[in-house]
Amino acid sequence: MKIFAAHSFANYLIASTLFLSWGAQGAQDDVNNSPVMKLEEGYGDAFLNYQPYVVQGKKQKSLPTPTIQATPLATKKPEKQKADVAWLRKNMPVLHARFIDNPSKENAAAHLYVQRVALDKAQRAQETLTQVINEDPLLNENNRVPYASMGSQSVRNADYLAQQQAVREMSEQGGMVLFVDSACRFCTMQIPIVTTLKNNYGIEALVVSIDGKTPRGYTGQLVTDNGLFKKLGLKLTPSLVYVPRPRGYTGAVDPNQYLIVSQGFYAADELVKMLAFAGHGTKLLSKETVRDLDVWTQGIAATADLRSLELDVNDPASIKKTLQPLLLKQYR
Repeated sequence: MKIFAAHSFANYLIASTLFLSWGAQGAQDDVNNSPVMKLEEGYGDAFLNYQPYVVQGKKQKSLPTPTIQATPLATKKPEKQKADVAWLRKNMPVLHARFIDNPSKENAAAHLYVQRVALDKAQRAQETLTQVINEDPLLNENNRVPYASMGSQSVRNADYLAQQQAVREMSEQGGMVLFVDSACRFCTMQIPIVTTLKNNYGIEALVVSIDGKTPRGYTGQLVTDNGLFKKLGLKLTPSLVYVPRPRGYTGAVDPNQYLIVSQGFYAADELVKMLAFAGHGTKLLSKETVRDLDVWTQGIAATADLRSLELDVNDPASIKKTLQPLLLKQYR
């Protein structure tokens, strides 16, 4: 079977070769004898060398080369815009960045001139503000707190006298608790100052040690903390707390109110101010004392009025009309 198969394959190859040779020869004879199609000998060279075929004796017509008209690009004319605040906010950073990236004289001048425009606008606006402030006493801060040294010192003196009066009134209704510990160097310095307040204003003071030990140099009465320091969330020693109308209790509920005055070391005049601030806003002080303590807030709108305030930004005249009564009553 293998010999037969080999001979058959060989015979197939021979037959295919003869057929291809005969077919190619027949095709060439047909082309040569064809009355319709007769190619010149130069066609083969032209075909093999990729040249366009040209019939001898005939001049090839050349196609006209198309001309392309170049369309000029439309140049956009620079548009000038109004140099208002919105334009300055947008373009001042651009001009500044351009100058930094390319510090030419032209870019520097553009940056500085536009900056000059912004400064001049601010100057002109300030002139109008000054005029309005001088004409409207409710907008003039000098009417709240005088600028002159004599006037401002007078206000400070009145304020300090009100603070002292507040401490005297508070001394009649409660006392201070001073938290210390034996390792605190500032506690040793704070105790004499608290003692001075006690002597000057008649306010009682209780020294409480959070570690049960006596600070260095202190020989007075000392009480060990029962957890109140942690309960009040205090973090530092010395810490001063004011207790109005202290009451003893045995149950779990503490009926006392604790006003944190200070945490850390403070001088005597600072403690007076902080004691008065702790009492401000409570019912511990008289109306006269509260009024005198509010000398710095004269002319400032009340918190309740500010919370309920409604304004129309599109009606500037109504803004003045709405706010004037709120400010005016703070001068009474």
